[in-house]
Amino acid sequence: MSDSLTLDTAEPFLFDVTIEPSDIDEQGHVNNAVYVRWMDRAAVAHSAALGYDWARYQQMQTAFVVRRHEVDYITPARLGDEVVVATWPTVMRRFTAHRRHQIVRRDDDQTLVRALTHWVYLDTATGRPTRMPAELIAAFGAHEE
Repeated sequence: MSDSLTLDTAEPFLFDVTIEPSDIDEQGHVNNAVYVRWMDRAAVAHSAALGYDWARYQQMQTAFVVRRHEVDYITPARLGDEVVVATWPTVMRRFTAHRRHQIVRRDDDQTLVRALTHWVYLDTATGRPTRMPAELIAAFGAHEE
């Protein structure tokens, strides 16, 4: 499943990224904010692949929102690099979820970024945290830390 990449977990969701010229900053590498955007896109794609797309969350009147990102930038990516965002949930309890990310350059298997995102599950009608349904937790199959 890992496409022969060296990853921190056995079965992550893999999200391929094409680096666009607009991703590159004045220093000639991918801007740090772009990595966070990639992590968000990978999380949304993973959720949709499990049957929880935006329409389903709207139907449930719930949503995940980010509380905090912890990002370790290890080495830069540059225009022309092929990268993949590996992502997997690690904690899903009550209304709190944690998701790990590892961004890897394909041609040399170099880890560029490791990150942890803290999410809160909300009732969209009230804007308050709400308990995640057991079936949602089971669908994500969190890899407990």
